[in-house]
Amino acid sequence: MKIRKQTFSLDQYLKQMKVETIRTDQECQRMAGQWTSNMVSELIYTVLTDNYIPPIILGEETVNGIVRQWIIDGLQRSSSLSLFRYGNIKIAKNLDEYMVTYQRKVMDGDESSKRDAKGEIVYESVEYDIRNKTYEQLPEELKERFDGYQMETAIHQDC
Repeated sequence: MKIRKQTFSLDQYLKQMKVETIRTDQECQRMAGQWTSNMVSELIYTVLTDNYIPPIILGEETVNGIVRQWIIDGLQRSSSLSLFRYGNIKIAKNLDEYMVTYQRKVMDGDESSKRDAKGEIVYESVEYDIRNKTYEQLPEELKERFDGYQMETAIHQDC
């Protein structure tokens, strides 16, 4: 069996799940939604801090030239991230680690980016408390970080 690696942005990966290009109904997987709120929140924290998540394992089959993919390992991770992105769930209130640091542009009073004497954009480091927040409540910078997270997959071909 040939295995290929493919990396998606988290946004791409979740969209492919949403339109069922990547299917979540493989019989060998336990049902989605088995994780506690804290487990889901820890996973979201991992994404927002750009830490490591093991690759998702996909099974791929081709029948009459049509390629289909199923999640073989990683449904809890995948469904949890999808629920946060599209399902309006909140990050738990009782996380051990909940402050996420990111940088943002400093804005002038006229809503343009502040620049230093050399004309360079000025940035500031910000700490953000993610507890009890939905995806929509995150600052734009953290939404971009979430959507851009690099999701690794290992695709088992001719499965």
